[in-house]
Amino acid sequence: MTIDRIPPMAAPTGTDFVFFIHGVNTRLGPNNPGYARNLISLLIEANDHPRLTLSLHELEWYTIMQEAEQQLLQWLNESPHWRRSWFRDFRRTQIIPFTGDAALYISRYIGSEVVKLLKEQAVEILRHSNPETDRLHLVAHSWGSVILFDIFFAGRWDNPDIPGYEDAQFIRRAIFGLEPESQQGIRVASIHTLGSPVALANLINLKRMTAHPGTKLNEKSIRTVFTHDITFGLEQLLHMLYDRHSKPLTWRNFAHVGDPVAYPLATIIPKLISVEESGKHYLDIEDVSTRGTGFLEIIASLLRRSFLALVNGGNAHQSYWRNRRVAQMIVQMIRKSA
Repeated sequence: MTIDRIPPMAAPTGTDFVFFIHGVNTRLGPNNPGYARNLISLLIEANDHPRLTLSLHELEWYTIMQEAEQQLLQWLNESPHWRRSWFRDFRRTQIIPFTGDAALYISRYIGSEVVKLLKEQAVEILRHSNPETDRLHLVAHSWGSVILFDIFFAGRWDNPDIPGYEDAQFIRRAIFGLEPESQQGIRVASIHTLGSPVALANLINLKRMTAHPGTKLNEKSIRTVFTHDITFGLEQLLHMLYDRHSKPLTWRNFAHVGDPVAYPLATIIPKLISVEESGKHYLDIEDVSTRGTGFLEIIASLLRRSFLALVNGGNAHQSYWRNRRVAQMIVQMIRKSA
């Protein structure tokens, strides 16, 4: 897909809030003060419309995971076998943070802490917004995209007896089209997934569809049986947005060709939900293939048919944060959805 210069258009009114949500293995420090810092700079540079007001915000949840992972590493260091194990640095800096962050979020207790932290950050930002004129754009990387859809749509947060219920409901009340108060809140105007494994997470939904073909989901079934299914809530949101604004929700799924975590969505999501009905087109979703730069990228490209290309997998998975084309397309979609 090529990026064309956007033709002149009426100046948008209101503010476009952009929330960034990181994935697993994101850690900030003196050498990495902001995970979306490069992409934010590129977005500001790409915004050549003097009347397009962007309010750009990083949300973080990694701090919830650090304490548990540090405790695990302390126990591992007490093991003689661990001290004899190969590639300990790779396990410590890559495998444990990647699998650990995902596993911890799935747990009800840790997941509820993540929801609470994200709610506190989002509320502080959105209290300055005007739902009547402003819009919200979501940029979610890796496992962050799974967390985003889980909080918005999964029935596992609909049980008032569980930790995290109130925080999840508070977030949903702030978003137009989400229950329990679907007629209020700020409008989600576009979604941008970067290196997303949402397709893999939706294996749960595919299993349901094959095991129970023709079965329609309802509020009771997602609260009691299909608790991780996101399709029911997502479809409701799309229909509400279209009924209010008469335009489909824009969704761009960026996937580096060498990123082992990134999978297409444009051919999957429409098979899971109803995106078109009676001439109404509810979702504008496209996959966008990306590439990076640098020596490892060149080597991996030459070895792309071999497992050796995975040497660039980590770099490919993080490349979206510094990709100028990604930034240009996000700004283009923001202007399109205004």
